[in-house]
Amino acid sequence: MVINSIKMVIDQKNLLHNIDYLKKLRGKNILPVVKANAYGHGVELIVKALYTSGQKEVAVARYIEAENILKMNLGNDFRVLVFESIGDIELIKNNPNIDIAINDLSELKDFIKAEIPANRMQLKIDLGFGRNGISLSEISELEKFTNENNLKFKGIFSHLFAINYEDGLELMDLFTDVVNSLGKDKFEMIHLQNSAGVMNYNCEIATHMRVGMLTYGLQEVGYFDPNLKQVFSLEGQIAGIRDIEDHKYVAYELKDDLDIEGCKYLAKIKIGYGDGFLKKNEKSKCIINNKEFKIAQVTMDNTFIEVDESVNEGDKILLYNDITKVVNFTGMNIYELLTILSPRIPRVYKY
Repeated sequence: MVINSIKMVIDQKNLLHNIDYLKKLRGKNILPVVKANAYGHGVELIVKALYTSGQKEVAVARYIEAENILKMNLGNDFRVLVFESIGDIELIKNNPNIDIAINDLSELKDFIKAEIPANRMQLKIDLGFGRNGISLSEISELEKFTNENNLKFKGIFSHLFAINYEDGLELMDLFTDVVNSLGKDKFEMIHLQNSAGVMNYNCEIATHMRVGMLTYGLQEVGYFDPNLKQVFSLEGQIAGIRDIEDHKYVAYELKDDLDIEGCKYLAKIKIGYGDGFLKKNEKSKCIINNKEFKIAQVTMDNTFIEVDESVNEGDKILLYNDITKVVNFTGMNIYELLTILSPRIPRVYKY
């Protein structure tokens, strides 16, 4: 590891704890969502840890994400569900470890005609979200087509998008009716709940819960389960200390413009907005030697922190230690904060 670098440390024990806890919470299996570089955590580390623990299927948004995961060559028993429509039939045929989401009825018919096995397909039902999926008006035709062709699928799913609790219950009932009308025995996997849905509901007909944020121990405002453990830690070392008492400038800015009156020492760390650590973090707090210090300036490659005489080069620093405070301070949600963190920041396992 480069000296005094900032890295994201991934705690495998916490990751696997979260999976086990969520399984027991609702008595269902988990389909972990590892899109967007595993929500910024580093998809290779996360997927490897999941597979080693016995998790044989994950989900992503895009084909390119699945392609990169399969290049890890984990095993022929490992599968990746891609949510977006792939479209290229030859691409699908040549990647048998990819399961495909069927987002409209014509797509299903084309793939069956091309002799792609139905046990690689998961039907996406649009319950009114309006983004993609087989519409409710097509369910009768879908039922007829599946019966005529004696099709059994890898899965069926939808998106529990409602904010209002009562609306969510109605969507669960609607999804249950759709699955029962098609025949529950036609599907190996049935999933509806996302992370918020897991916290709010227990969908009885579902076999799996499709979990993103909760996999990583991240919880949105309004939800909190103390049994979930945060998987990442953004940490590193102080790269240098400068006495700025007689300086007029700090990097490209006038010292007087930085609101650091009375500050004698600035500590530098090797992270900046080029790494996805945005200038919105200026004036927020970080932890050095178990004490809070204020971030004074964020540049493209470095960040400068107001410190005192107790801080030395090489001391450990924690960023985003309390993710809820960071969300409130920056006005960004957790998804944004973590997924924009650049590959320039190494992702490493905690040992």
